[in-house]
Amino acid sequence: MNSPNAEQTRMAEVLRGINVVELPVSEYSKGALQRVLNAAEFYLEIYRTSLERVLTMCNMPPEEMTIVDYGGGHGILSILAKRLGFARVIYIDYNADALQTVQQMSERLGAVPDVMLQGDASVLRQWCEANRVKPNALLAMDVIEHIYVLDEFFGELHSISDKMKMVFTTASTPFNKRVERRLRRAMQEDELGTETRKGFWQKRRDYVQELHPDMSDRELDYWADNTRGLTYADVARAVESQSPNLLLDADNTCDPATGSWTERILPIDDYRQLLMPYGFTLAVVPGRYNEHRHGAKQMMSRYYNKIIDLAPDGEPRTRRERRNYKKALKVAPFIYLIIS
Repeated sequence: MNSPNAEQTRMAEVLRGINVVELPVSEYSKGALQRVLNAAEFYLEIYRTSLERVLTMCNMPPEEMTIVDYGGGHGILSILAKRLGFARVIYIDYNADALQTVQQMSERLGAVPDVMLQGDASVLRQWCEANRVKPNALLAMDVIEHIYVLDEFFGELHSISDKMKMVFTTASTPFNKRVERRLRRAMQEDELGTETRKGFWQKRRDYVQELHPDMSDRELDYWADNTRGLTYADVARAVESQSPNLLLDADNTCDPATGSWTERILPIDDYRQLLMPYGFTLAVVPGRYNEHRHGAKQMMSRYYNKIIDLAPDGEPRTRRERRNYKKALKVAPFIYLIIS
């Protein structure tokens, strides 16, 4: 296995030199990629840490492992995995534009995923079944908070392999109240819209009005309110069956056209309940701040990371470990969801 730290450093140097504006990819992909490149060392550190986690969980050398990079949008984790010597890396993304971005990154970083697929977990399952492949691990960075129906998602992954280890990262943490407030503002803006952008509420109302042009304004408002969190197809079914969708969370909302949630925040117990039927267990690990910044931001990151580093890397057992674990989760900017 190549030195993880050395590969991380070399890749960061290349990424810093990429001019995203000149890449032949979509504007959406440029924006998503630019956010990563602006903090290349930090993101590569997260990817390296995640890969090291699956190596520990699987207790296998990378040369014997097949892993899945699920929906990262740019393939940088996949490329790092190939440069670190993983035997087979499967990249899959629902967005076709992402595959073009992965190709561009592969050309510049000198490695390419072994397999690239477009689609969701069902497409991954079908490919694995057709090719008789059972991946050892799946990694998904900042994806799980956007997936429309999580129980179906976990069901598909369980069908691929009930022994597959999984590492998810998400900034939609229910523990850090400062992060939660920021995410809820984003949800509210997506739901209500702005002067220049129609919100999800209005989109659902317009759709119901198209289906039922004789419906009163009061009824349209009711169904726009009570189909939050549904795609257009499910909105139609809800109205037809007179079954309002009553979300417990006041702000969680999704794009009715795609089902992609806006940074959905779920209680950890909800994840555990979703995983329980498939025999999966869940551990939550606090993520660290970006220490590759400068000045006051770097000092703040180091201060919070000292608190986070006191948390045990595993199930807290003593009263002191539980106390440190809770403190770490409260300040962590994101969390790892470790599933096995």
